[in-house]
Amino acid sequence: MGSRLRLTGWEQQLLAAVGAHLSRARATDLAAAQRRERANDRQKMLSARFGLHSRYAGSICVDNDAAVRAAKEQLWAHQRQLQAAVGQLQRRTALPSKAAACGCRKRRCERCGGGYATENERLMKRRRLDVLRGELADVQRRRAEGRYGVCLGGSRLANSRHHLADAGLTEQQWRRAWEERRAWFGCVGNTGKPGGNPCLTLTRDDLDRPGQWFLTVSVPGPVQARFGCASRVRLTHPVPLHHRREELEERLHARRAVRLDIDVTTDRRGRQKVMLRIAWVRRAQPALTLQQARLGGLVGVDLNADHLAAARLDQDGNPIGRPVRIPLQLDGLPATTRDARLRAAITALLDFAATTGAWAIAVEELGFTDDTTREKHGRNRRFRRLLSGFPTLAFRTRLAAMAATAGIAVISVDPRYTSRIGGRDWQRVLAGGPTANSIKTNVTRHEGAAVAIGRRALAHGLTAGPRGPERRSAPHQRRRPDTRPAGRGDGRTSSPAAAVRAPGTPTRPIPRDRAGAEAARRTPVVISAPAPPNSGGRGPGETTRRAGRTPRIGSAAPPASPG
Repeated sequence: MGSRLRLTGWEQQLLAAVGAHLSRARATDLAAAQRRERANDRQKMLSARFGLHSRYAGSICVDNDAAVRAAKEQLWAHQRQLQAAVGQLQRRTALPSKAAACGCRKRRCERCGGGYATENERLMKRRRLDVLRGELADVQRRRAEGRYGVCLGGSRLANSRHHLADAGLTEQQWRRAWEERRAWFGCVGNTGKPGGNPCLTLTRDDLDRPGQWFLTVSVPGPVQARFGCASRVRLTHPVPLHHRREELEERLHARRAVRLDIDVTTDRRGRQKVMLRIAWVRRAQPALTLQQARLGGLVGVDLNADHLAAARLDQDGNPIGRPVRIPLQLDGLPATTRDARLRAAITALLDFAATTGAWAIAVEELGFTDDTTREKHGRNRRFRRLLSGFPTLAFRTRLAAMAATAGIAVISVDPRYTSRIGGRDWQRVLAGGPTANSIKTNVTRHEGAAVAIGRRALAHGLTAGPRGPERRSAPHQRRRPDTRPAGRGDGRTSSPAAAVRAPGTPTRPIPRDRAGAEAARRTPVVISAPAPPNSGGRGPGETTRRAGRTPRIGSAAPPASPG
């Protein structure tokens, strides 16, 4: 959460001096972190050389170690992408072009299948292969030497200093933005200290202004001598706390660790503002099993480039009520605006799940983050741009964290055949029946895909019966033991008296394609899930796991008990 600080002129100068002093210490420690020096020795050096509180010095070491680690992981991921691209180009350039081979241009041709269309394109790809090989060799050399590029303030802003005209900035504007980007400072929390933080402390004034919180800042020694102030300065105006105020106040009273950061930014009108960022880690709770997450049904979600399609399903896989469509326009917008719209869409999705009484949300595990190149998705540039615009990774990460806070489980499933079968079988069902017009009722294949995704998360088949959706679960998924005699192996029994179902209800349909049936039998993976109702305790954990092709479960808050 963030709150804007109201400062006097002297306090604003003091915080700017503290930020500049800690920024110089952070730059010095960043170079030592890149040389792989021990964090304990670096912390002692910062305290002795810059006159810092030990918690300030430790926070700087923690932040720099995290930045170097992130740069290392990013370089490793870049190497993997280059290796995959080089391998793909090597395989295709080794084959003759289709025009030089036989000219049939069939995809499964034994002579020209897999090659490029023309010899000229094959030659251009060989040149591109040489470029990628050189880039891969440079990345491997940087990894071997341990050179991980980390720029305090951002490499993009640093490079724009050499191209001010292209960036639309003057030298003074760039210098101001550069100083603001590097002037932030913060302190990691410490359990047991007043306010959960020894350097940036939030304390409540119960005498003059009861119920209001004030920020006390620990000032480094050189800045104390310059301004002639004490080692700890309490700001004049109170700090407004709005978002999650009750949870934060509970942590502050219990003296549990809370991290605080002070950030200086400039709004669109050119006005400078100082923001206080507050963060804390919640206590992790036991994770639900997949069977517990399926109780009471769920909400199936189909992620698209411009909207989210959601449908509510009961435990037997039947849609309940009308599906909803949540707009998600992200194309051509800045990163901050994209993140805000994505959070707004996820909030609307969680509200829909809460109002319908669902305990879980089923999403598809898309693989668009791995490769969106021409080698994999063909020459259609518009289609490749569409795939690149999917907020796959950001949506999965945000949804897991926000759903854990709301106490809703998140289940990821295999996306294969969900759109095809959803548009073929479930679009008409959601529109009102076989004779309904799906165009007039504003039901598309995406809403049908949401139903198919939810059914796969519930371990049901993707298809609907010949006269509509199923009314009961499969025999091996029933809540009570199945005592019916064995039949012919296709889901139907040989004895008419042994069939236990509602009158007029069709038997379980046979999947129409073998590949779809195999994908439907895969176990879903839960990436975030509420704690069991009888486990007690609150406080969802913020741990996330990498979702795979099978559904997984993480941890989140327990659902609210009825009444």
